[in-house]
Amino acid sequence: MGGQGIHITVLGSGTSSGVPTVGCSCEVCSSPDPRDNRLRPSILIRYNGRAVVVDTTPDFRTQALRARLDRIDAILFTHSHADHILGLDDVRPFNYRQRSSIPVYAMEETLDAIRRVFRYAFDPAESSVPHLDLHALDGEPFELFGLEFTPIRLLHGKSTVLGFRFGAAAYLTDHSDIPEEAKAKLRGLDVLFLDALRHRPHPTHSTVERALEWVKELKPRRAFFTHMCHDLGHARTEAALPPHVRLAYDALEIDVRPAGVRVARSLEEAADFGPSALTIGNFDGAHAGHRHLFRQVVEAARERGLRPTALTFDPHPAFLVAPERAPRLLTTPEERCALMAEEGIEQVLILPFTADVARMSPEEFVSHIVANGLGARVVLVGDNFRFGHKHAGDTRALEDLGERYGYQTRIVSVVKRRGRIVSSGEVRRLIEAGRVALACRLLERPYALSGDVVHGHGVGSKQTVPTLNLRTQAEVLPATGVYITRTYDLYSGRFWNSISNIGYRPTFGDDELSIETFLLDKLEAPPERIRVEFLRRVREERKFESPEALKAQILRDVERAQAYFRRLPS
Repeated sequence: MGGQGIHITVLGSGTSSGVPTVGCSCEVCSSPDPRDNRLRPSILIRYNGRAVVVDTTPDFRTQALRARLDRIDAILFTHSHADHILGLDDVRPFNYRQRSSIPVYAMEETLDAIRRVFRYAFDPAESSVPHLDLHALDGEPFELFGLEFTPIRLLHGKSTVLGFRFGAAAYLTDHSDIPEEAKAKLRGLDVLFLDALRHRPHPTHSTVERALEWVKELKPRRAFFTHMCHDLGHARTEAALPPHVRLAYDALEIDVRPAGVRVARSLEEAADFGPSALTIGNFDGAHAGHRHLFRQVVEAARERGLRPTALTFDPHPAFLVAPERAPRLLTTPEERCALMAEEGIEQVLILPFTADVARMSPEEFVSHIVANGLGARVVLVGDNFRFGHKHAGDTRALEDLGERYGYQTRIVSVVKRRGRIVSSGEVRRLIEAGRVALACRLLERPYALSGDVVHGHGVGSKQTVPTLNLRTQAEVLPATGVYITRTYDLYSGRFWNSISNIGYRPTFGDDELSIETFLLDKLEAPPERIRVEFLRRVREERKFESPEALKAQILRDVERAQAYFRRLPS
């Protein structure tokens, strides 16, 4: 169901002691601002006529009354601390009204704590007790009433706790760190809740500054900080935050927008895209320069209440107007849309580039597509932007036409990395030369190949080491050789440090290009589809005198890869 129809109510946004804190008369505890009154942390999720509660705090009765909660269809628990479970007895009225038990989902250790604390609830001789069906979570996604929930394992000091992703939203409270494996499950969000206890460091909770770093890395459309103590006054703290980051407060209501980016493939499908802040380009590779431009579009949209939008083309215009110069593409249109969404672009028109489009004059392009088609109020482009028949229009023409058609033009300067102007062509040249580490800097991410895992000849597993063989449709491949890589299971989100070879397996006399990956960690069940990220080139491919010699070299390559990963920040 994605994010459609999900509604979140913040039941509590405070710490384990709440705000005001008992016996405290500080500025925040004495504040007349109702947003500074914070009950213990919990949310209510409503969708499809259902109501799911995350954590039943000691304040749960008060929270349920304030939210006018008239049913509970399930309860999720993040962990077993008192401020998250002690209100569980207050679900009894819902048992009576609904004439049924309530399913509860949590880690086994949390369920054990519930059995101990509320042991009377599981004694068949007792009456007037909460009726609960306990379900242990093993980390795998599970479905509740048509919506998938994904448990997110987090660190709470030295303890493991859970957060939950549901549709395009995720709720993470009581955490001090987010492991890399968890981050992979937190992309493409509309709403992200994060623990932000205070400014000063704490051994088991995140700070405002650390939470902001995660927002920058995970790139949700909107972020809300929760589990806040009385160090943080609402108005003063929120005034210092970016526009898309807010402090949660008790009784806050949030509608979750659908996950991902809305994609149209014709002007008719994009008829309601306006009013928009718009950027225009091919955006192949979605590299650092493009991403800088996307961020400027999102900022302009926030400033003026517009929709951050991109216009791109398929096929690449060169395939029609100069096919002999048409480039090999770094990304598919779908991959470009996903990368745009990471930066906050909400709408993309993938315009079919036809002969009619190619013949448009600059003014026809602006009138028909930019102004009337997409309702642009701000247009942001790079300083080398050209448009219209035979590239007749430049940034000056775009500005002049903007005065006539009612949009502001903003020119965004090129981006440089390591003294190089970032461009799709430069990224392509680096990758095809095997310089993947430098390409990573220009892309702001590792270059990756995705596809199906296919059966090889079986020679490697018998005579050298077992590998995953990747079949990809990618047009741009790194130069033949051996690379340090990281491999992701596209279905489960699992990932492994790895080492990969692109080449023709000369030791075995093959003449067909293959992409083989050896995982540095134990693999129980092989994945079906993978993404291999290329981090650093180790050596050229070469022929060995025997499979045994090749195996010895592979093991030396593995040692180099392990040393590389040990040097990475933890």
